[in-house]
Amino acid sequence: MKTSRSKRSTRVTNHRTLVGRERRARTHARIVAAAMRVFAEKGPDAPVIDDFIRAAGIARGTFYNYFTRTDELLLAVSRSLEDELIRAIEAVIEPLEPGVERVASGVRLWLAWAQGDPTGCNFVVRSRFRGPLVEKQLAADLRDGLEAGDFEFPSVAIGRDLVVGTLLEAMHRMINERVPPGYLDDVATTVLRGLGVDRRSVGRLMRRPVPEPARLGLSLEIRVPSSAR
Repeated sequence: MKTSRSKRSTRVTNHRTLVGRERRARTHARIVAAAMRVFAEKGPDAPVIDDFIRAAGIARGTFYNYFTRTDELLLAVSRSLEDELIRAIEAVIEPLEPGVERVASGVRLWLAWAQGDPTGCNFVVRSRFRGPLVEKQLAADLRDGLEAGDFEFPSVAIGRDLVVGTLLEAMHRMINERVPPGYLDDVATTVLRGLGVDRRSVGRLMRRPVPEPARLGLSLEIRVPSSAR
């Protein structure tokens, strides 16, 4: 009898723990989703805590259970959005040869996502943080291409700055004006040429079809689970 009661008590405790954990995860996602919209609208420096509390529709005490400063929240949003995006892209380019093929397809997929998700695009442009997984994966691909002789640039750091800087400027332009047809491919072509890829190889890489972002699950504006709304 005591053993049976003990098992029931354990199950109840485990269930409550699981429910509490899920509730915290939903609330965290709700705050992060609201914060991305606020940062996309106001930039990384202007928002104050009350902006996030109002956008998320939560109590002040609830907010402080998760975050205490705006820079913590900015970093959380950056990691959530950009790392999730790079994981989705990685799932597509994983079978490709290391180096130039992965960089070419990754750049094109990133630009296609940016064009299709204005809120996420605006956040990435206005945020001063890059997700750590983005930095790690890009550096690895640039290094592989450099060692294979497909790229030509002085250092991985300079190659990284060329890629990131060009994409950010292109994304900024997409937010603020209507870009002409072929703009995304022209940007990708320019990035590859800037990395030292010869014209013929660039043409071959650009002829390779790239899946539409919607088919890849790359519409990655952070969403709150319906049960959290």
